[in-house]
Amino acid sequence: MMLILTEKPNVANKIANSLGKPVQKKNRKVSYYVIKDKDIVIASAVGHIYSLRQARPIDDYPFFDYTWVPVYKYNENSKYVKDYETTLKKLAKDCNEFVNACDYDTEGSVIGYNALRFACRTDPKKTKRMKFSTLTKNELQEAFANLHPPNFPMIESGLTRHELDWIWGINTSKALSSSMERAIGRFIMLSAGRVQTPTLYFLVQREKEIRAFKPEIYYELFILFEKEGIEVKAAYARRLKKEEAEKIKKDCEGKDGVVNSIKKTKKSIKPPVPMDLGILQAECYKNFGFSPKNTQRIAQALYESGLISYPRTSSQKLPETIDFKGILKNLRKEYSIAEEILQKGKFIPVQGKKEDPAHPAIYPTGELKKIYGNEKKVYDLIVHRFISHFSENAVKESIRADIKVDKYIFVARGIRTVKEGWLRYYGKYTKSEDKILPDLSENEVIKIDKIVVEEKETKPPPRYNPASVIKEMEKLGIGTKATRATILDILYNRNYIKGMQIEVTELGEKIVDTLEKYCKDIVSVRLTRHFEKEMESVYEGKAKREEVIEEAKTKLIKIFKDFRKKEEKIGKEIAEAFKITEKNNNTIGKCPECGGELRIITSKKTGKRFVGCSNYPKCKNSFPLPQKGKIANTKKICECGYPILRIGRWQFCINPKCPKKS
Repeated sequence: MMLILTEKPNVANKIANSLGKPVQKKNRKVSYYVIKDKDIVIASAVGHIYSLRQARPIDDYPFFDYTWVPVYKYNENSKYVKDYETTLKKLAKDCNEFVNACDYDTEGSVIGYNALRFACRTDPKKTKRMKFSTLTKNELQEAFANLHPPNFPMIESGLTRHELDWIWGINTSKALSSSMERAIGRFIMLSAGRVQTPTLYFLVQREKEIRAFKPEIYYELFILFEKEGIEVKAAYARRLKKEEAEKIKKDCEGKDGVVNSIKKTKKSIKPPVPMDLGILQAECYKNFGFSPKNTQRIAQALYESGLISYPRTSSQKLPETIDFKGILKNLRKEYSIAEEILQKGKFIPVQGKKEDPAHPAIYPTGELKKIYGNEKKVYDLIVHRFISHFSENAVKESIRADIKVDKYIFVARGIRTVKEGWLRYYGKYTKSEDKILPDLSENEVIKIDKIVVEEKETKPPPRYNPASVIKEMEKLGIGTKATRATILDILYNRNYIKGMQIEVTELGEKIVDTLEKYCKDIVSVRLTRHFEKEMESVYEGKAKREEVIEEAKTKLIKIFKDFRKKEEKIGKEIAEAFKITEKNNNTIGKCPECGGELRIITSKKTGKRFVGCSNYPKCKNSFPLPQKGKIANTKKICECGYPILRIGRWQFCINPKCPKKS
């Protein structure tokens, strides 16, 4: 009998129903599927069944004694995973052929490899690999008919990443926590990591640039006039000092303008390239405000429903083997705009530069089913983007009118769409708006309605947002398409950063400053990028996992030899910032009863969180809080006088007796 192993339960269901008429069975609460006439059983993992853990208690650092263990042995929230492992062990006893049908990437390869060798107790070299990018019936049948041998370079690359991240993260975190314990006599879990800390480093650099920025006041001068019911605001060509602006204004007052010249420039704009995961995350943040992690979760759900191709891809190309015409024919049942592309009969999509050997760019499969809410928003965006790939270039015309008043030139600018092209299908997601100028002709006299001087100031560098952090990580070559969003989440959860316009906390900045001062390699983007390239070499079969891990161990031994000499100094410098950040994060506002500080407190007895007053026991003002979800302070005060907090997108007043709640 053959056992086909999938990464998730609903993928097992999809494969089973594509390959025959399965009978669903259960072991404990875990479903699996039997196709009797083909002698096939399809069963699933549930993500990682096994994870790296220390092989013995960690007594010191650096520590390199680790092994793969079932996740349920150390994580209370993963107890359910044991049933999946037990089911695989039971089914494997009656099987002599094994197929890894987990996601075709390094992570899926590791999940399948570990499940096959540990749970199924089979030799992975004797197994087969199923490769697919969508969960459509046709592609799954074709993938099963064309099984591959295991991709060991892909497996080895994935194992290398897990081992590197473990030895780097566990040792750096242990060193930081030990330094705090030595400095203040209290154990506080601080985390750092191979990708996490260099990411925090570039966020700190931006924070310092913003803080060091000194705004400069400048003045802009505008003339206002109206023609054909269109109000026009034309700007003087450069920034001015106040006295310059006032002088030019005085010289121009009471005078008409004359159109000195008109310049029109047409620009052809190509359709947007097919989306990799990074582009999808950026588009969903820009249009819907979704975090990269949330977008990734939604896209994975759409993939598992069979609606889109595999989302964790770095490709911006759509191969000609995809049935574009068939997909568009199916899409037109729900999206009438697809008919327009079908009528043109041209099914050659625009292509981007980046390629991924494992998967194409993200595209809709053409399968249709009812979806709602955020899934519908993301799916609509993917469909409209896909349709735009087959459209013509858009053409925009930029218009510049130079208007002379006295001896001074003011510039009016407009832009209009000459040819809609792909904007017809994807324009609503681009924020591409026209700015219409009235018809103007050279030497035309313009009656000026008003001349205004506006005071402005130079702006600091913009703060990163979640989408631009992912983009910067990609640009720097750190992390992977699948892990970058998780790294960002860790930085939020550790209280190193806060807000959507990202601010680094005192703790986050002090960790970076201290590590940079005493052991630069821990925050080094260069070193992180070096090991990313080493893992690519493993993926390409040019390097061995063991060699890369040994190199990393040698580097860590040197780093921590230096760290240990300054351990107490490091701890003292970080401790003060920890106290400030802890206080800032837990203080949510003033107590209306006594003027004390309202703080989020976690009960030592029950472990539950609530809001209490800093003047307790004199002031016994306290309020319950939701026990799940990360709480953020909106810094807003309700009309009743109490702070408004936020969990996700839900904002709430902490006062149960707030008049608004009634």
